[in-house]
Amino acid sequence: MKNIIFDIGNVLLSFHPEEFLSQYYDKKVMGDLMTIIFCSDDWIQLDLGNITIEEIASKLAYEHPDYHDEIIFILKNWTKMMLPIKENVEILYQLKDKGYPLYILSNFHSEAIQEMFDKYDFFQLFDGKVISAYEHTIKPSYKIYQILLDRYHLIADESLFIDDSLANIVIAQDIGIHGIHFKFGTNLKQELKNIGVL
Repeated sequence: MKNIIFDIGNVLLSFHPEEFLSQYYDKKVMGDLMTIIFCSDDWIQLDLGNITIEEIASKLAYEHPDYHDEIIFILKNWTKMMLPIKENVEILYQLKDKGYPLYILSNFHSEAIQEMFDKYDFFQLFDGKVISAYEHTIKPSYKIYQILLDRYHLIADESLFIDDSLANIVIAQDIGIHGIHFKFGTNLKQELKNIGVL
């Protein structure tokens, strides 16, 4: 294995909006807001780079006037929900010390990803990044994987992809990229040791 590719959400940065919302709202309101915001087609459009966070905030607040203030508050503060997964960030440094080129392949919208890049120094460890909003395509589309391989001249069979979504891993494997499904409870360090990467 020569190249290690990481997803961001729930692999390098935890993203559990329910935990954040539960600090402010009861279960019914929280459920409504989860559906309105994070389960909406508009959220996908953010990841595709077709709408800005300001535009989605205005649109959803207009469409759901009963939750106007809540929607504005959440979309102004949602990046506070994303915190480093320390043990996985430590693995980045170990992989870099061993000489592995590191890459990002992630569904993320442009304003938020730039905020994350500016906020966390470990993103400087990466040799290349493919972010959905900049490419106007999202995982699990084959296209975004091919963009990564072509742009950085990677050979699929020499590359390992780590993602929390099984669907995304399946597509990677279809292309010939090796995969680790980082589901809840996965010991990533042990998984990498098992295949001889660490």
